[in-house]
Amino acid sequence: MDVRWIYTDDRDTEETAARRAVVSRIELFWQAFAANAPRFEDDDFDVAEFMRDHVDAVDPRLDWEIGPGRNGGKHRLVITPADNLALRPFCDAFLARAPQLDGWEFYHCRMPESADAARHAVEALTDHNLGRLKVAARVRAMNRVDLAFWLPDAPGDDVAMAQAELAAAHLLGEEAMGRWIGTIETHTDEPRDGVALEELTGRVYNEVAGIDAALPDRPLVQMVDKLQWSLWRLSPPVKDDYAGHEDLIMGSSALDEMSACAQLNAGFDSRRYSKVGETFCYLKFDGDGRKVAQRMDERKLLEPAVNRALVDAGLGCVVGAGTGKRYSYLDIALTDVPRASELLVPLAARVGLSRRSWLLFHDTSLGHEWIGLYDDTPPPP
Repeated sequence: MDVRWIYTDDRDTEETAARRAVVSRIELFWQAFAANAPRFEDDDFDVAEFMRDHVDAVDPRLDWEIGPGRNGGKHRLVITPADNLALRPFCDAFLARAPQLDGWEFYHCRMPESADAARHAVEALTDHNLGRLKVAARVRAMNRVDLAFWLPDAPGDDVAMAQAELAAAHLLGEEAMGRWIGTIETHTDEPRDGVALEELTGRVYNEVAGIDAALPDRPLVQMVDKLQWSLWRLSPPVKDDYAGHEDLIMGSSALDEMSACAQLNAGFDSRRYSKVGETFCYLKFDGDGRKVAQRMDERKLLEPAVNRALVDAGLGCVVGAGTGKRYSYLDIALTDVPRASELLVPLAARVGLSRRSWLLFHDTSLGHEWIGLYDDTPPPP
């Protein structure tokens, strides 16, 4: 059972019990780690076996890494969800319970490395030299930077892709990879474009600077009257129930790139669409079996009420709306999620929304987080 770590609700007794069980395992891990850390440099101590056994006892989906400290410490320990970004709040809760240990630093993601270190890691992990290499970085869609690697000395396409993905991950670090990098493509012909590996980080952040230059320098709530809207339609499959926004049929958006990324479930990070700290969320509420036309009328009444309440409080605004086969949706950009949720909860009751109504998050790293709009709201599908 994946539980919430940020927007917890102690009234949910099942989830609270499950979270306490996980916390107990975390505390046992740190007790064992603190007791054995002095032995990590002993020749007869198997650090890998110790870490794998004890991390698995907490959650086998987590990865770990031990290396030299980055900020004055002798050692660093990384506890990371790797590509499973929805576990990031869990990792943060894990590391928040770490003891103070002399010489140790703790991180929730793998850090960026030098080009030499990245090259060495790639060659060790793939058992092939990188040889000649060129890489290009450019923004194409959804405010992500796509990478193209030319690896003419790779022995085949599979090795080329492994080398490209590893080189990018080691050079940029997990946080930048998860937030900014889109597709990675490889070519095994002679390099026609791009720069050396040593220049990749600079090129990526040059592209990020271009993304930022196009983003508003103030929250959307302060420019709500200037938003321009477009319409869209989708063709979802027929299912008994729908996670996320899988049942969307039609809607409108003031932020086309943001909406497309959210609807495609293409790895979402609010930072790509706001440089002033907004979080992109959505209200999801059950239609209780009513026809689409009736639910559209309900949504059209709710949308201005939500927008007016958020804007008046300076907490955010509505940036999208949609109707699905079963649920209705409002996309909202929030400057303060906890304060906004305190406003939205009584509003839901006043307008008579279904008990199955939630505030959910587009961010992949918040995929297990949610806020029920009633005391007895069940977990979302």
